[in-house]
Amino acid sequence: MLDRLISRWLFGTLVTARYSTSSETVFEADLTRVRSAASDGEQFAATLDGVLAATFTGDYWSRTLVNNLETQRKLAPSSLAFRAAQVVLGTRALFSDVALVTMLAPGPSGARSAVEQHHLFPKAWLARRGVSDRRLTNQVANLADLGWNINSEIGAKGPADYVPRLRDKLMLDDGQWARMCAEHALPPGWEAMTYEEFLVARRTRMAHIIRAAYRVLGGESEVVAVAPPWFMPGAEAVWAQIAVTERGLRKVVREIYSGKYGAGAAARIEKALPEPERESLARALRSQQAGADPLGIVDYLYLRQLPNLLTANDVWADAKVRLGNAADAKQRLLAAVDIITPPGNEIAHIREVAPERLKKASVACDDIIAMIKA
Repeated sequence: MLDRLISRWLFGTLVTARYSTSSETVFEADLTRVRSAASDGEQFAATLDGVLAATFTGDYWSRTLVNNLETQRKLAPSSLAFRAAQVVLGTRALFSDVALVTMLAPGPSGARSAVEQHHLFPKAWLARRGVSDRRLTNQVANLADLGWNINSEIGAKGPADYVPRLRDKLMLDDGQWARMCAEHALPPGWEAMTYEEFLVARRTRMAHIIRAAYRVLGGESEVVAVAPPWFMPGAEAVWAQIAVTERGLRKVVREIYSGKYGAGAAARIEKALPEPERESLARALRSQQAGADPLGIVDYLYLRQLPNLLTANDVWADAKVRLGNAADAKQRLLAAVDIITPPGNEIAHIREVAPERLKKASVACDDIIAMIKA
């Protein structure tokens, strides 16, 4: 718990440049906040997460961060955060199967770096088209980490020229290329875009990736997908089905527990969870606004937790009727969730999923949805 808390705190302060101005004043204020909670681990975590939650609003991710990425400074906090996010997410260098974290590791003194940041739209190519202002050509949205050998091959060629050649040389099929583009926040067909269109589209996706990394480190609620929907080419439809399935099961949990326990439903749900799962739930609930619906607790539950709540001895009779009253309802529900959860987690944490597993997850989602509608 502590290592993840510190990881997201460091990542969060990097993204926001929290200590870049009036650093001593801000740092002292943060120390004052945590001193009173130093002997209470839960309160300590709540204090730090509260500071981050106050900063990372929806507007921050969709506007402020995107605007901050409109910079030519490689060492700008937003630029460094994007690179750090790619490391957190296990991204490979562009046009390579080597993990970026491996290529960024320091080599022998004086040796050429294994990875270099290259202009996706080369400066010489842009200059030939009338774009020579360094503030435009050196935008961080125009940079990507490449192996030095690939960097040399690109040279001053435009993306519409070098992308097809490198794809052929490296034998990248459409799926592999789409995945590679997603990892580097490159929109589909970016090589044929105008430079201005490309910059706007990529900044938004860079912000999505930074947010995805923050969530992987435990920031924000797991209610929203860890990965943006475009991040897993080929899995978008299944991801949407999983979301519908989760919403449906959450609705059933709300109905069953509120019908049986009334005002005590939320407390009963929390009590039904295993002890290790209560801590992460408690942290999520701390971000709720005062006066929020107590049954909002259901929205913070993972897919795998929902069937266990519905099949508990004290509510299963009612839940079984609600799910169609089939004799094998419990077995079908548990089996379907067992099939859905692993690929769902892999999509959420930006891992590739084999097509046959996606198909099985889709069928399992359909089965649960049919039970809910029965």
